[in-house]
Amino acid sequence: MKLFSQAAGIIAAALLVTGGIAPVAQGQALQVVTPEQQESYVQQFHHDGDTPPVVDGVGGYTEQEVAEIHEAIRQAQDSGAPNDELIPGEMWSDKVELPSTIDKAAADEAEIAIAQQQSQPQARGLAAAAACQTFWPSPYQVCGAILERYIQQGAQFGWMLLLTEGQALNPDGQGYRQRFMNGFIYWHPSTGAHAVNNYSAQVWERNGWESGWMGYPTGGEVPVSGSNPIDGELSGWVQTFQGGRVYRSPVLDGFQVASINGLILDKWLELGGPDSDLGFPIADEAVTADGVGRFSVFQNGVVYWHPQHGAHPILGNIYSIWREEGAESGEFGYPIGDPEKYTENMANQVFEKGELAANLYPNPLEAFIEFLPFANLEEAIEYFENGLSNSRVEANSLNAKKDSIQCQSQSANIHVRTKSDGVGIRVPKIGFKARMDCDLPGTVSDVVGYGWIYYDYWGRWAQAAYAQQFFGNRNSVVQTNLEAGCSGEKNTLFWGTSYFQVTYEGQPYFGQSATNYAYLPCTIDRS
Repeated sequence: MKLFSQAAGIIAAALLVTGGIAPVAQGQALQVVTPEQQESYVQQFHHDGDTPPVVDGVGGYTEQEVAEIHEAIRQAQDSGAPNDELIPGEMWSDKVELPSTIDKAAADEAEIAIAQQQSQPQARGLAAAAACQTFWPSPYQVCGAILERYIQQGAQFGWMLLLTEGQALNPDGQGYRQRFMNGFIYWHPSTGAHAVNNYSAQVWERNGWESGWMGYPTGGEVPVSGSNPIDGELSGWVQTFQGGRVYRSPVLDGFQVASINGLILDKWLELGGPDSDLGFPIADEAVTADGVGRFSVFQNGVVYWHPQHGAHPILGNIYSIWREEGAESGEFGYPIGDPEKYTENMANQVFEKGELAANLYPNPLEAFIEFLPFANLEEAIEYFENGLSNSRVEANSLNAKKDSIQCQSQSANIHVRTKSDGVGIRVPKIGFKARMDCDLPGTVSDVVGYGWIYYDYWGRWAQAAYAQQFFGNRNSVVQTNLEAGCSGEKNTLFWGTSYFQVTYEGQPYFGQSATNYAYLPCTIDRS
């Protein structure tokens, strides 16, 4: 039987030490993260769902290993009453197969202590009320409020498993802690005793344990909504600390576990917390590249804080466009206000150096279509317009009948950007960027981008802008001249489409993509 496999030597070695060693407070300074580093930064907070992390020598057990440990303890207890003295061949450790990593002498010591505790008058039916208890095969006792919390978590048959050390005084001289095979319990006179699993503990350790900004836990990990573990697996988990919170949010292949605190936490809760458009935090707060601001990344956006402007969310396509323009160090600077919706899915947001208006949410109409051979642009437009005007299934079946090359075209969401010119006059423009990427063994040639912006003019589509851009011989290009000036701020329905033409091995190929349909504050002057 595989029992306590990750606990190699812990219980045996711990017999030589009384009270254990305090986790060293290693509070890290907030990490500086550039926009280009955000994806890799967020990945640091990802955990697969199979094996919890190991923190300070604790944890790392799979569900199967936890079940095996529970079964071994159960078999030992079912084998008979504990012995109150050492009887060779008759101890629980003689009746259950112990791996070499578990010290038999420690297990026997624990059995004798349990027998002595059970022989006391108050022990029958009142074990939970005892000042201290021992749980086989660990020789250590757990006492007082930490004992009460341990029993509440299921004791040796719960997720925490067994003790690996005695109670220890924390460096602050006020609180106490105790380590278990699969977690921790910390007690402080002002917060009480609370269990911390290894998901939360890893975040806590990273931020300095109880000596860091998080302080002591003020509650255990609980489902964000609901009251049982299934609710937590579906809706996420949260644990509160004196200085902030740790959220564990489910993703397809595990969890994101991150902390949130301070003014960014306050702003997020004001917006609705996990039920807001932002969703869960998925990375710890970080420092902006200029060293001035702070930000937290969420499932569907970010919240940026600046000492002069406060904390503001940036969502969806406004966030995507803002990042493309260099984020806080780019053309628009920090946000100075929240997004203001003017339709269900459209919003305007003011930044230090201008404004952006766009869809808040990703658009399902964006098309990724392989490049197909045509004689000219007119033939390509006719084909793509007819194919896309029917169903995507039909369009894909048509694509399969033609020889294609591995190039793709994507049109970003159409949006309005407002900046000031050299004399301080606000100049709004509507536009979008189109991108072409080819994955080919050679270089394409004669790359040309074509783009159109259309708007609803009394029930029909009118052209607001047309642009053509030549790129020469390049496998990856972005067309940046697709824009039109706005003469006013009347909400108008827009959409855009783009085509790229490439030549490969002497044959011209074309790819098309379309933007979202979007109501935007932009009046087109038809004069």
